[in-house]
Amino acid sequence: MKSIPLLLIPAILVHALLLGGHGLATPWLSVTLPSGAVLELTGGTAVLVLALLMLGIEVFKSTFSGRSSLLDHMLSLLLFIVLLLEFLLWPAAGSGVFVLLVVMTLVDVITGFAVGMAVARRDVGILRE
Repeated sequence: MKSIPLLLIPAILVHALLLGGHGLATPWLSVTLPSGAVLELTGGTAVLVLALLMLGIEVFKSTFSGRSSLLDHMLSLLLFIVLLLEFLLWPAAGSGVFVLLVVMTLVDVITGFAVGMAVARRDVGILRE
């Protein structure tokens, strides 16, 4: 479980919304704020909030080193490639929500490798001393 990218959860949710016919713009919750403005939480917005939370956890997970973290980085890269190809080739994925999800997976891949290399360098430095 530790080696599964958590951004897979919002990706599956987006696919369920798109394939289920509900779409990403369908309102899930509507709240009137004290200012009188109406805040509508759509499926796409909820997925993005969940994806941001998962991205924060993924950055924290990248600080650990080991075999499972290497598998996690490889699966994150695979998830990014799949989502990028879907964005480019699948008409239903041509939305701002999907673009932001692709960008979040890219950030996950870049930070995962960068932080992972820094942690590995630190671990090697500790072993040398």
